[in-house]
Amino acid sequence: MSKIKLTKSAVDKLTPPISGRADFFDSELSGFGCRVSHSSKVYFVMKRVSGKLLRVTLGKHGVLTPEQARKQAIEALAKMNNGIDIAKEKAKARDRGMRVIDVLDSYFIARTSLKPSTVENYKRLFRLYLSDWMKTPIAEITKDMVARRHLKIAQDSGEAAANNTMRTFRAIYNHANEIMDDSLPVNPVKRLSNTRQWFTVSRRQTLVEESDLAAWYYAVGTLENLTIRDYLHLLLFTGARRREIACLRWDDVDMENRKFVLLRTKNGNPLYLPMSDHIAEIFRKRAEVRENDFVFPGTGKTGHLIEPRRQMSKVTELTGIKFTVHDMRRTYASAIDGIVGYYELKRLLNHSVKSDDVTAGYVIKQLEKLRPLMQRVTDHIVALCEPSTAAV
Repeated sequence: MSKIKLTKSAVDKLTPPISGRADFFDSELSGFGCRVSHSSKVYFVMKRVSGKLLRVTLGKHGVLTPEQARKQAIEALAKMNNGIDIAKEKAKARDRGMRVIDVLDSYFIARTSLKPSTVENYKRLFRLYLSDWMKTPIAEITKDMVARRHLKIAQDSGEAAANNTMRTFRAIYNHANEIMDDSLPVNPVKRLSNTRQWFTVSRRQTLVEESDLAAWYYAVGTLENLTIRDYLHLLLFTGARRREIACLRWDDVDMENRKFVLLRTKNGNPLYLPMSDHIAEIFRKRAEVRENDFVFPGTGKTGHLIEPRRQMSKVTELTGIKFTVHDMRRTYASAIDGIVGYYELKRLLNHSVKSDDVTAGYVIKQLEKLRPLMQRVTDHIVALCEPSTAAV
């Protein structure tokens, strides 16, 4: 171990070995040294902390003078004498400098089970409502910032958007605190709970009333876009969610045995369904005009249909009936209420059944046993859509 008094002239004269690097320690301050290589000269301190030999880099010679480095070394050694791991402290400081955008990326990498649609929704919320926070260190997001932004989003875009955005940010912040070993301040979104600022947002309960179904069905049937026409009709007769039907592939349709399976479900459980006569006819028409691997093809990069708002607006113009794609699921459930039993309805809608719901196991029927049930449901909805007069 080479020891010299580390002065500017002494460090300037230090030369590296033929290969690798060499450490030169100060003759006066134990643990203070300078590492010399062919590319640089770097000051450091070295000391055992809790039985572990630790090295802490102070800075490069030329950027720091030996006097400045010696002063930092004395401060660092004092902390190390008190059992403080300076390397960990520096790592925490770097972590606290992590920007919101960095944490968001880390969250997506860690949460591999997130559905692509969930990832896109999170990105959309941050892009629309928190874009000016993205390059801010997450440790600098305060409770006041959260409270003010929550109110602004509600004013500009609605209470549901405000709640969803801050719930998402809360999850991202919790992730950051976890990877930073709980070094962040208390989650600033907690302010919304402490001050009862969260909005009470009622779930949408809109649907197409049974008295309007005939007019709605007729209007949809007049759409020139046959893909969207069949898409809306199939949503009505299955009660499926929009993505479940929009992402349906021909590989998941068995025309010969008149059955199909929805794989992109909300709860992750595939939903196997038989085709009623009317549903089979919809699939037959789709097969005649097949364009790609999707039953309902689209022109975008996904290859499948996206929510057809323009065509839906045409139906509203014709009928005066305002509706969303998800309204068809509520319309379906309402229309067949009383036609099927409680557990049969849950089965058709692919709702999860609670573990203590012991009778549910007796009504989960095999696919073929569901076929007459599906036919009965379809016939009932067809009857609602075909009264003696359907004026639009």
